[in-house]
Amino acid sequence: MTKRDARNRAKTLRAGLNMKAIGSQMAQTLFALPQWQKAEVLLGYVSLPDEPDTLPLLQRTLQEGKRLLLPRVTGPHTMDWVEIPHLDLLQRGAYGIWEPPAGLPSVQPYTAPNALALVPCLAASCDGVRLGRGGGYYDRFLVHYKGERLLLCPSALVWLDVPNDDWDIRFAPEEILTEKGILI
Repeated sequence: MTKRDARNRAKTLRAGLNMKAIGSQMAQTLFALPQWQKAEVLLGYVSLPDEPDTLPLLQRTLQEGKRLLLPRVTGPHTMDWVEIPHLDLLQRGAYGIWEPPAGLPSVQPYTAPNALALVPCLAASCDGVRLGRGGGYYDRFLVHYKGERLLLCPSALVWLDVPNDDWDIRFAPEEILTEKGILI
C-alpha cells in the first residue's frame, strides 16, 4: 500500500467515526496521565472535523493556567508556534484550519520547560509510524522537538503497518493516545 492509498483508506474510515466522542474520551484519559499533570505548556492544535475533537483539551489547558501554544502555517511546509491566551482569538488560516492570528508573535517551543506536544495523524502503526496528511509540517517540527509528546490517533486507525519514508518521525507505543488509552 502506498501513502496515498493509506491516506485515502484513513479518510474513508474517519468518515464513519464520531470524532467528538473520541476526542472527549481521549481528553479524559489525557487528564489522568502524568504527562498532563506535570505539563506547564501544551503544544496543541485545533482539530479539523475529521480529527478527534481537541476543543476540550484546549479549553482545559487555559482553565488550568497552563500556557497554550498553537501552530500557525507560515508558508509551504512550514509553521511556527504562537502562545494564545483565549480561543476566541483564533482565525481561519491556511487550509481552513483555525489558528492564531498573524498579529501575535511566534514563540520558540523547543526550549519550553515541562512542555507536552499533542500531534495529529491520519493513522498510525502499532510500532509508532505516523501517517500525516502529507505536508511534512509535524515531521519538520518533531526533528527538533525533544520534549514529551503524544500522538492522538483513534483506535480504529491504529494499524499493523503504515507505509513510511526515512524522514518520518516514529513514536513509541506509550506515546500513542487513543480513546481507549495509551497504546502499550
